[in-house]
Amino acid sequence: MAEPVSLTVVSLIAGGFLAEAGSGTWRSATRIANFLRRKFGSDQTAVGALQQCEEAPTDESTRSNLRAVIDRYLDGDSQFREDLLSTLESEGYSRDEVQNNRVAVSDHANVGKIVQIKSVQGDVSF
Repeated sequence: MAEPVSLTVVSLIAGGFLAEAGSGTWRSATRIANFLRRKFGSDQTAVGALQQCEEAPTDESTRSNLRAVIDRYLDGDSQFREDLLSTLESEGYSRDEVQNNRVAVSDHANVGKIVQIKSVQGDVSF
């Protein structure tokens, strides 16, 4: 089962790359994706999963692949977890929201089948 942290991250990235370029949601997703890209380094499987999710954010299989990669990193590297949570905090998401998969959405988002939303300011499509 996917961790709440990876579910949250993939939802934010996929939603961000569906948002209008230059919007706050898009900028946040871009910063999170850049963090992941730096952490993945030369792991071409991980970088490829991230790139596929950026290119096809509505495709469930690309989101699932990225979740699996993030889960693998979360399971194997406690510093990755800490750095990822810090990055998400810098984007305005509290650790409690992320670790319990309750993310507030501001602006617009397209969401997959599994989601728990704390509050919404804007539009959400299911």
